[in-house]
Amino acid sequence: MRLSLDKVELEIARLWEEEARRSRATRVELMTLVALVSESHLLDRARDVVQRVARAYPLRTVLASWTDSDRPAITAEVALHRPSPEGAACGDAISVEATGSAREWLPENAERLALPDLPMCVWWVGDLPDYDRLFDRMARAADLVVVNSEEMDLRDLEKLSTVSARVRHTCAFSDLAWIRLRTMQELVARFFDDAAGRECVRSLERVTIEFSPRGGEKDVASTQAGLLFGWMANALSMRAEGVQWKRGPTWGEATLGKVVARFVHHPRTDVPPGSILRVSIECDGARFDIERQDDPRVLRWSRETPGAPVSPQTIGVDIAEEAGLLVRCLERPRRDFLFENSLHLGSRIVRPIAPRLSSLPRPL
Repeated sequence: MRLSLDKVELEIARLWEEEARRSRATRVELMTLVALVSESHLLDRARDVVQRVARAYPLRTVLASWTDSDRPAITAEVALHRPSPEGAACGDAISVEATGSAREWLPENAERLALPDLPMCVWWVGDLPDYDRLFDRMARAADLVVVNSEEMDLRDLEKLSTVSARVRHTCAFSDLAWIRLRTMQELVARFFDDAAGRECVRSLERVTIEFSPRGGEKDVASTQAGLLFGWMANALSMRAEGVQWKRGPTWGEATLGKVVARFVHHPRTDVPPGSILRVSIECDGARFDIERQDDPRVLRWSRETPGAPVSPQTIGVDIAEEAGLLVRCLERPRRDFLFENSLHLGSRIVRPIAPRLSSLPRPL
């Protein structure tokens, strides 16, 4: 049953009263998660993710979507999250639909539906539309903003960097693609744990990153590959000024001073789109490699350095689901300065090669 927004809290209170009589469940909620679903075909997936998150982390969810219409309106449906059909309730489930120009009313009404005096997380589901202020407006109202740049174009890294800088004093900013990179980052860092490895960095010549592109991908790099190289460039104090690019149909090369970074498409269907498949670092007389094996949950780590031999290793890794990545963000809603710096530098490095829009924005 669809309700006007002024009836939502009354209906939630009624449902919890019924629940208390049925299961004696205690109402415990730690925050509000607002999921903004940018495209209708993502709605079922987003609903499944917020249900899974609510089972692991007690909260209120507001699932917001929008459709075209000549009649602006916002209505809601209300239910309670449950770990199983017969299980005790574990959170509020609000679904909001905005029609027509009422989409512009979502930021104010999301705040109205959020639990008072508790954090609000805004999760943008899908790609960022060009010349759209909704994401920016929602970010200003949030305590935590979460995106998944794996679903975005390479040019969107620049917008994410701009928004994160704009709201850095009021909220934390997180990216599921960045969370997914942590294992790869840890393995790269292991190359340089000892003096022999760190000495090789002085003669760094080439970095190659292979990734599995999205279907129909035209960008030279996935956003995840751009973030990974941004992290490496930040650690090495590289500068984006003067970067020179060249590209082919399935590869791109960036030259930053004496270092060449090569990005290579390698399609695979058994990993999330944009995933890193291989990282190779070449220095004068040394080589460092991480490569995903035929089993996508196995990585091979190898290092060849003069006078400091190390045996190759195989490491089992998880391919985390979206709900698990989102829970990790909610559990630590803090600013990640390393992410912000890596995003800023990575977006500046890829900016010359990221496709730009040919039309000017419509007046707002």
